[in-house]
Amino acid sequence: MRRDEALKAATVLLTVSGFLWVAATSQIQGRVLGVVFLALVAWSLYPERHLESSILVIVLLSFFQVSLSPEEFIGSLLSTYGGSGLWIIVSGFILAKAMEVSGLGRRIALWIATSLGGRPDSIVLSVAVANLAVAPLSPSTTAKAFLLLPICTGLVEAFGVEKGRSKYGAAVMLMAMAANNVCSTAFLTATVPNPISAQYIREATGLALGWLGWFRMALPLTLVLLAASWLLCVRLFRPEVRETPESLERMRDLREGLGSLSRGEKTVALFFSAALLLWITEGLHGLNSGLISLALSLALFAPRIGVLRLGGFAGEVPWGSITLFAASMFLARAVGQWGALDPVAGGIFEVLNLSSVAPALFVSSVVLVSMFLHLFFTSTTVYATVMAPLAISLAELQGVNVLSVALPVAFLTPVAVILPVNTIPNIVFHSAGYFSHRQMIAYGLAVSLVSAVAVLLLGLPYWGLLELT
Repeated sequence: MRRDEALKAATVLLTVSGFLWVAATSQIQGRVLGVVFLALVAWSLYPERHLESSILVIVLLSFFQVSLSPEEFIGSLLSTYGGSGLWIIVSGFILAKAMEVSGLGRRIALWIATSLGGRPDSIVLSVAVANLAVAPLSPSTTAKAFLLLPICTGLVEAFGVEKGRSKYGAAVMLMAMAANNVCSTAFLTATVPNPISAQYIREATGLALGWLGWFRMALPLTLVLLAASWLLCVRLFRPEVRETPESLERMRDLREGLGSLSRGEKTVALFFSAALLLWITEGLHGLNSGLISLALSLALFAPRIGVLRLGGFAGEVPWGSITLFAASMFLARAVGQWGALDPVAGGIFEVLNLSSVAPALFVSSVVLVSMFLHLFFTSTTVYATVMAPLAISLAELQGVNVLSVALPVAFLTPVAVILPVNTIPNIVFHSAGYFSHRQMIAYGLAVSLVSAVAVLLLGLPYWGLLELT
């Protein structure tokens, strides 16, 4: 057994031993806390086993009767998006697959990525805009990364640069990576951590951020961060190439290769538009948008209407991601109901003597530290499950407005751009070979710092105008 595998096994053994002791000797709060740490270790060390570990988390919560009585379980599955939102996430994965199969997702991204002209810095900007356009199409940032990677490769190869030796190539791929993270902040359905954070905020403050509420809260700041990440990218990695007739011709070839809209693309566009309209207006019509959008997405399997085939789709469903989301939402409910992370927050509060810290400095410190704690997580979903309730508990102990801490941490949760291992999309773009580990760290640190500062200086005042803080 290799050393790292032995270390993992030892960590799991210690965690399981500690969990069993806590489960046997503690009340419900301690048991939930034990499940939190068991989940954190399993999800972090064995990301390829999310399906099995997430099922275990759900079973344990059911066994301890802290979150999932039969009535609560059924109520969670049938609730609107303010509750679990499981069905919106499931329908989102189905719609995303339909986008891929029909070619509509690639068409949207490629059309935008080649629409701002042939200047290298404009192409880098177009990659950012393309990410913003595809962000609401799927709750899977990994799927969107695989959608955009070949398009970005084509944009780089149009200039004939050498892989790994071109600042232009690095800029395009780093922008695609950063924008994948940043654009996920704008839409509640753009990434799984967003509804998890929204659930914690609702449990702690009563503020229900539906699709439209999250959009109003996040989009202006997302645009600021997207512009800032582009400016940083073209400054740190100023493209060394220039627009040429040959590069323009290659880009025209990319666009002309799309052809005209197919029947399948039109069908998927119609169904996705209907689902998106339902998500946006849920607060107005009061219907269960999750179940309705699921019914719409399942219609894409119907003969003569749909573009998907059930036999081929079942094996490609990211069951691990869906189950991880479900387990995280149920865990969020248990943590919020029983204050499971309150003892941890209390210990941190006492050790660091945070009671003597001025409120403004406290909020700034929590936001900055939380931003850079992304370094220690390999999943933004796991990060949201742990950091959101911890930040909320610290804010309650300090006596500051909980939303002044919870909203910044929730908004910044998807922005994990420093290391390749922080998210799978980071790995996808890094493995393409166009930028180095050192280049990513330099750019990621800059983007992370700018993001945290922008939230503090611009986000908090804006949310105050919306009467959210």
